[in-house]
Amino acid sequence: MAKSGLGQEPQSTAAATVLKRAVELDSESRYPQALVCYQEGIDLLLQVLKGTKDNTKRCNLREKISKYMDRAENIKKYLEQEKEEAKEIPGISLRFCCESKHLRS
Repeated sequence: MAKSGLGQEPQSTAAATVLKRAVELDSESRYPQALVCYQEGIDLLLQVLKGTKDNTKRCNLREKISKYMDRAENIKKYLEQEKEEAKEIPGISLRFCCESKHLRS
């Protein structure tokens, strides 16, 4: 029993480290990097969950995973929205620029 607990310890520590970095990057508005860290941390927590027998610990892990997944999804949506807006802006500004030239001529 102690052996399986030790087997989970490195994964738990790694997950905590990666997710701590995700939160730091998130607070610095470095969303692409934060998203990668959230995804990696969630994967690590899922591995820990698979090896955990204690129901209380499993419940706590599920809550943490859910919280981090929600944040990762929000970041992903935000980044997709930014990407779409970036595609639209050059077209609008180019058209505006061309229209402005014709108005001045």
